[in-house]
Formats: sequence, structure tokens, C-alpha cells
Amino acid sequence: MRLSLFVTTFFLLLFSLHVSSRVIIENTTLIDAENLERANMTLVLHEDEIVYIGKTSLKEISFLDDDIVIDATGKFIIPGLWDAHVHLTFIPELDYQTAYKLFLKNGITSIRDTGAVIKKLKPAIKFAKENPLKAPRLFYSGPLIDGIPRVYKGSEPGFPELSIEISDDTDKGLLVDNLIQEGVSFLKTYEMLTPEDFKELQEIAEKRNLRVTSHIPLSMDLIDAVDAGLDGMQHIRNLELACAEEAGDMLTKRKKLLENKDALPGSSLRSKIHGLQRPKALKNINEQRCNEVIKYLASNNVYQTPTLTINTVGSKRFFANKEWQETYNFLPEEVKTEWLQNSNNLAEQPINESYKNYEKWSFNIVELFNKHKVKIISGTDTPIGFLTPGYSLHKELQLLVEAGLTPLEALKSATVMPAEFFNLENKMGTIEEGKIADLVILNSNPLLNIENTTDIHRVISKGQIYLD
Repeated sequence: MRLSLFVTTFFLLLFSLHVSSRVIIENTTLIDAENLERANMTLVLHEDEIVYIGKTSLKEISFLDDDIVIDATGKFIIPGLWDAHVHLTFIPELDYQTAYKLFLKNGITSIRDTGAVIKKLKPAIKFAKENPLKAPRLFYSGPLIDGIPRVYKGSEPGFPELSIEISDDTDKGLLVDNLIQEGVSFLKTYEMLTPEDFKELQEIAEKRNLRVTSHIPLSMDLIDAVDAGLDGMQHIRNLELACAEEAGDMLTKRKKLLENKDALPGSSLRSKIHGLQRPKALKNINEQRCNEVIKYLASNNVYQTPTLTINTVGSKRFFANKEWQETYNFLPEEVKTEWLQNSNNLAEQPINESYKNYEKWSFNIVELFNKHKVKIISGTDTPIGFLTPGYSLHKELQLLVEAGLTPLEALKSATVMPAEFFNLENKMGTIEEGKIADLVILNSNPLLNIENTTDIHRVISKGQIYLD
């Protein structure tokens, strides 16, 4: 099992809060993905740890004068949620402090930033370390590690600087060591990497005890990427290319296109390849091949973050919904104005048939993931696609249920699975004595309706009641 060096920092944070008063929650029902529903329970939290769980009726605890007591009669507690695919620096005008507030307000007590250059992410990292009660737990990969030409270079509209570019000449061991020194908790590899560079990064990550999640490089067959040691995939990106009837022929053509004789920017080259191959692949899916590929992902424990929110943004158009647009009121004024204008403008445009096709594909794949026991992690890609931080995670859970997961399985994807990805399942993801005190108190039972995760009574972050 891989356990990266960031865990040391994680546990230092765990014991650095020095909160003296206990939080006691009485008369509540506990719900997590690994234990039976437990009614009429009392929890005691102290210094970011659940120190006691027992039946309220047993009265086994002695109250202290400075205890903070919450009567949670008729309410339900779930573990703190994760959004495991965010980009804190994608829209500079949407500052990290605003994002942090919205995550915590919505019960997202941990986030995984899946692509940001370190120099731009550093203020968010520093703030989270110095103000632990005002930020979710932050796990980050640092930059997208991409090939030549890189996609997110920062020189084309819609493609901010999120990446670094490597080649055969790059000292990849030094690169990874430098990222570890910057506190990264995993690596994120990207689509323009060569097979040789991708495999070398995987080998280095294995030696450094770091997990790697990725967009499958366009130059590679998915099975080869898994065989190289891949730990996770994002957006089900490029899975359709592996499932296509003519997968081998399409890979040969992609390699030819990647020679980039027209010297296109990385963003344009990637878009060109997707535009040529994705529609063709989706029209010619080999179901037997696809099932075999998905079984292979399952057998190799390759975690999947489908990000149905971003995959369906063009077809479902959450941004056109007035209730969704109300979440823009929590954003900086400049962002709110721009999002509202662009949302309304796009809502007037006809829905492209390709968006509907990709929605159908995404839902079918998630259903197959669940059928074949692939490990699913909840993430959204916020703030891309008008996905308001915090609120979008609840939308993701709803879409996962629409795709065939039970509410309990959806909750597992936002609690147990991301903790397991980081080998922290012994400290996070369920409600048990000795685990960290990140909890969400709900007014309604999420197992009856997943939308009840939005019916929040209180958020407990690092053992303290979060006050917006």
C-alpha cells in the first residue's frame, strides 16, 4: 500500500488545534457506508477526534462545565464529505477563501485539488495550514504533469496555467522530489505525455509512495496505462477510445495526429483529436470489450472519479436553473455577474446532440462501474462549468444515484473511497471512535432521498461547530 509523506503533516495538523472544550451530540442517528444505521446515539468529540460513541440511553458520560452540547433528536449524522476534484486556482477572481467557506457551509470538510501550479496554490495552502478551522482539509497534486505541447499552458482562452511540461530530458525524479517537498499528496498526469514518460513517472511515484491519478494519455492504450501502475482516472476521460470497436486503429491515428505537424497549441491539438475520435468511438462501442476493460479497472483497483456534474453540464444545464443561479450570490461580485450573464446566454442556445450522447455514455459507464465493483470517488471539477463550490458536490451525489448507485453507495463515494485513496480509511470516512471529527448533521435521512444531504443542520469540522 502507498502512504505518502504528506501523512506526517496530516497528523501534525490533527494534534495542533488545541481545542479544550468538548462537543457532545445527543439523541441522533449515525449513518456511514460501513456500519449499520445506528439510532439514539451520543458522540463526544475532543480535539478533532471522536472519543466516544454510545447509546444515549446508557448515560455513560459525565458532563463538564465547558462542554458544548447539541440535542440532535430526529436528526442524522454522516461523515464529512469530500469533493475529490476541484481546481482552486482555475478562476483567480473566485478566491480560495470564498471557496473554502462554500465547501464548509455545504458539509465538504475535505477537498482534493487535482491541478494547480504550486506558486499560485501556495496562498491557499498557507491559509489552510494557519487557519485550520476556516478551511477544509486540503489534499493537492500540484501541477498537471503534461507532455509537449501541454494543454493548460495559460496562453489560450479557457485554458489557464495549471500544468508543467516534461520531456525525455526532464529529471523526473528530481521533479517529483521537489513536489513532495511542496507537500503534494498525490500526482496528476495528463493527456499529452508519451508512454515512456508516463511509465517513468509511475515508477518514480511507486518508489516515493505516491498515488497517481490521470487523464489517460492520448498516445496510450488504457490497458497499458493500468499495467504501468495507474491508481485513478478522472472524468472517465478517453475510456470511450478504449471501448471503441476500432480501438487499435484509432490509437494508431492518434499517434499520427500527436506528431503535430501544424504546430498547434496543446489545447487545440487535444480538442482536435477529441473532436475527431470521440463521436466516432461513442457510435461504435464494443460492449464486450467495454465490459472487459471495466472489469480490468476493477481488478486493478483503479479509482474512478466520473465528475458527472461536468460531463453533463452541456446537456442538463444546471446553470439555466434559477435555483442554481441563486448559488452565484455567494460568489465574488465580478464572478457572480459574469456567471449569470453567461449562464443566461448559453441557456438560449440549442442543446447539441453530442452533449446528450455524452451524458448517456457517462451514465451507462457509471452503472457498469457499479455493477463490476469499480471504486468510485465523488468529484465535480468546480468551478469549471458554473459549478459553484460546495453546492456542486451535492449535485454530483444526485447524479450518481440517477446513474444507478444507491444513496448509501453515493455517500460511500464521498466519504470512504477518497479516504481509502489516500490510505486514510483508518482515520476518515466513517463514524467510529478514534476517527477524526468531521461530521455533517442533517435534518432528514439521506438514505431515503440523496437530496437530503443538502438539508444541513450543522457542520462539524475538525471537532468544532463550523460557523459561517
